Amino acid sequence: MLFALGLLATASAEDSTFAGTAGPETKEKPETHVTGELGGAFATGNSNYYTVNGLLNASHQFDKNKFTFGAGVNVGGARALVDTDGDGVAETLQDEYTENVRRIFGEARYDRFLSDKDSLYALAGAFHDKFAGYDLRSHEQVGYSRLLVKTEPTELKAELGFDVAQENYYGNELDPDYQNILAARVLLGLNHKFNDKVSFGDTFELYENVIDFEDVRILNTAALTSTLSGKFSIKVSHALIFDNVPVDGLKPLDQTTMVTLVATLL
Repeated sequence: MLFALGLLATASAEDSTFAGTAGPETKEKPETHVTGELGGAFATGNSNYYTVNGLLNASHQFDKNKFTFGAGVNVGGARALVDTDGDGVAETLQDEYTENVRRIFGEARYDRFLSDKDSLYALAGAFHDKFAGYDLRSHEQVGYSRLLVKTEPTELKAELGFDVAQENYYGNELDPDYQNILAARVLLGLNHKFNDKVSFGDTFELYENVIDFEDVRILNTAALTSTLSGKFSIKVSHALIFDNVPVDGLKPLDQTTMVTLVATLL
């Protein structure tokens, strides 16, 4: 289950799965990068379930401009054992798989670099996840990004932004079933290369509702990546999402651990 829920990382990131980077030095030639991730599992026998997740990231930089895009999908289901004769022992499998994971998301971002270490950014994104209580949650954000440390093995960045979110909740029984959220956003991001093949990254985000100060959302994504070849890598990631004012009836904390194969397409 956790394997299917992951991704954004890569997802990032619920509100900002693809937070962008503070940007390398301005290049004369445009640069384009595309990566894809794929993971999944399938089991039969005493346990019957499937999970599939995929992620696509793309970026294009020219002069002092950079566009970043990311999209992903996570789906999963299971056949549960049920007690059909009422003896207290589950012995019969359900005839069909019951969906228990469905998350679809995407985000686009634009950075305008003021220097090698400073940029202004704007982004927009949305996701659908009925098992987290959201029929659709979209958001728009503007802010400032600063590269604090840039050495050969290590990069550390910070971002300040303002976020506007539109939350459409899943289920007709919720009242209200829609809400606007205005929030201040702080991000700290670390990337470190241990060597040419192994690297570590961590992104921490804090969203503070400027109308309801008790409404705080924390997102943290950590990933360890190891290069297998020139085009392929293996990534182990952990994502934590904490919302102290969750959708009514749901828990405030979600955690996801995932292993994915990463392919560098461009």
